[in-house]
Amino acid sequence: WLRGLVAASDGNISCRLTDGTFLITPSGAAKGFLDPRDLLLLDEEGRVLEGGGRPSMETAMHLAVYRARSDINALVHAHPPLATAFTLAGQDMNEDAPDEVKLQLGAIAVAGYGEAGSTELAQNVAKAALSGANALLLSRHGALTAGEDPLRALFRMEGLEQAARTMLAARLLRI
Repeated sequence: WLRGLVAASDGNISCRLTDGTFLITPSGAAKGFLDPRDLLLLDEEGRVLEGGGRPSMETAMHLAVYRARSDINALVHAHPPLATAFTLAGQDMNEDAPDEVKLQLGAIAVAGYGEAGSTELAQNVAKAALSGANALLLSRHGALTAGEDPLRALFRMEGLEQAARTMLAARLLRI
C-alpha cells in the first residue's frame, strides 16, 4: 500500500504454513491497515478454520498456485500500475529486460485473462505458474509474485514494478 502497489482494498497476500494450512488476507481489507489478527486461517479447501470475515475473493487462485507448485510458500497479488499497464498494452516485459530483472525474477510469465475471483482465472494463473516463473502478470488484472516466504514474494513484487518503471523509461527515451 505504501509503495503504491495496491489501492484501497485491492490485492491479497497468503502463505502456506508447515502444517498444510494457509493464512490469507480478508476480503475488502485495506492492506495498509491490517493487523496480524485480521488474517484468516484456511484449510487446503479454503474453508475458514480461524478468524472473522470472508477470505479474499482470490482464495481459489492462491490455492490453485500452491497445489501446482510445492516450492512456493507465499504469494502476493497486487495491482502495480506500470507492470499492469504492460499487459493492457500487450507489451512483453521479458523483452529487453535489464539483467537485475532476470537475476531477481527470472522469466516473467503472463496468465491468460479470467474475471476476478473466477475459476478460469485460478486455472490460468496455476497453469502460468507451472512454467516455474515466480513473477506472473495477470492479463488485465495486476500481478502475482511467489516466494519461499512472504518477504521474498513482496520483494519480487517490488522488483517487478521497478522493472516496469525502468523499461517504460527506456522505451520512452527511444521515441
